[in-house]
Amino acid sequence: MTTANIVTAAARVVLRSGLLAPAGPLTTFRIVREAVRGGANPATAMAIAAARWPDRTAVIDDDGALSYGQLRSRTESLAAALIYRHGVGPGVPVGILCRNGRGFMQALFAAASVGADVVLLNTDFRTDALATALGAHRIQTVICDDEFADRVHAADEAVAVVDPAAFDIDECQPRPKGGPPGRIVLLTSGTTGTPKGVPRTPRITPVVGVGVVFLDRIGLRAGSRMVVPVPMFHAFGFGMVVLTAILGGTLLTRRRFDAEATLAQASSHRAHALAAVPVMLARILDLPDEVRARNPVPSLRVVLSTGARLDPSLAQRFMDAYGEILYNAYGSSEVGIGSLATPADLREAPETVGRLVAGCPVEIFDENDSPVGPHVTGRVFVGGGLTFDSYTGGGGKTVVARMTGTGDMGYFDEAGRLFFVGREDDMIVSGGENVYPRAVENALADHPGVADNAVIGVPDKDFGQRLAAFVVPRPDADIDEAELREYLKDKVSRFEQPRDITIVAEIPRNPTGKVLRNELGHDQLRAQPHRPTPP
Repeated sequence: MTTANIVTAAARVVLRSGLLAPAGPLTTFRIVREAVRGGANPATAMAIAAARWPDRTAVIDDDGALSYGQLRSRTESLAAALIYRHGVGPGVPVGILCRNGRGFMQALFAAASVGADVVLLNTDFRTDALATALGAHRIQTVICDDEFADRVHAADEAVAVVDPAAFDIDECQPRPKGGPPGRIVLLTSGTTGTPKGVPRTPRITPVVGVGVVFLDRIGLRAGSRMVVPVPMFHAFGFGMVVLTAILGGTLLTRRRFDAEATLAQASSHRAHALAAVPVMLARILDLPDEVRARNPVPSLRVVLSTGARLDPSLAQRFMDAYGEILYNAYGSSEVGIGSLATPADLREAPETVGRLVAGCPVEIFDENDSPVGPHVTGRVFVGGGLTFDSYTGGGGKTVVARMTGTGDMGYFDEAGRLFFVGREDDMIVSGGENVYPRAVENALADHPGVADNAVIGVPDKDFGQRLAAFVVPRPDADIDEAELREYLKDKVSRFEQPRDITIVAEIPRNPTGKVLRNELGHDQLRAQPHRPTPP
């Protein structure tokens, strides 16, 4: 997309969104002043919203409602403490370890506003993992909820702990001086190893280009109320926080996800959008009929899913229940967003992750780094201004033709829709055949008695590797290995049939819903004798 096209599209989308609704001369002056003062800093979005709509509710969380004016005052008090008490300034790394809510928002906008390098820490980190992250990023100050203070000190007793809830608002104190935008450091999921830092320096042009197309497809407007149960320390949750501020919307969230509470929040506050990972959508659908009936969501227009695999059957069931409002985005911390599937895409091709987002080109390359045609599976590469340069500790992803590898395998169809087949390291070679677990996972997800499942590769002395399936039955289902084997006979090819099927109580997942494959009982399966797949 050319600069001229971006400007034209941006103008059209912004006009339609209501962001350019008339404002008085004084309000307009304040908006311009904040834009000039903050530039590309993420805190600028909040500051502009506070200048334009100071009395509009910014967030509703477990502690109640907070307006944009109040959020700005609390943010500035925290920013002053960071500068004058802790010596934080431009380029100084600051960790944020907060659950969803106003504390996270205050911490993010305060640290960003003074130009600090903001490192978003996983609230599930235990002491060792936290110590590793603190050391790798040379963090000496952590803004955290009170519940995490002891954990931070156990990880590194020299680190200063700042509780965002402990600051009183001083309306008379001078506004702290802002700094140039620092880096935002997102941590990878770490499902296959130690999480790595993905640093990004905020830039307006790529964000505007992608944001314009994104908003154009999903149609959100200024003042939208958005339910965000996904962790805000993750790229998805962080993006929704900033998007809500840009739109001057109201962010609805809770410290911990609960399916009924999330649905009730969306219902009582007439939410326009819900951002959730697939496992959260499944939990909502699994609620008793009477619970869903007493929490209607007639105002809900957008349900955005990303962060983990969306089962085609789950997508269909969700739209059957709540209408054509489900969108599925594909991307990663390293490359940003690569594609977006609309409800129409998901109805026509349930397994797709959608069509490309302008400004983020996607190519499929073979093992010789050559582009391939439709329906040919290869390595997925994403380009554009949202891709990262390298991890904070050095190293990066494979780069071909100035495009960054995602580590995923996929293909395009003739309509230009992207399909995700699996991770490169998920592929196994069984008896000479290349096999990806995703096809089996999708087939199992279609079984009416299966609530959740995951399929992995394990060593096999005869075939090199074999597939092993772990299945969580629905509470009222009575399924066993024999029934599932019979069910899969006509669903997947013979070489894709899992040689081990284990019924389990739950699938281990991280906070964003990704399967923790290393915790799926490898040792137990290796010890089992080989059982040939029934003919």
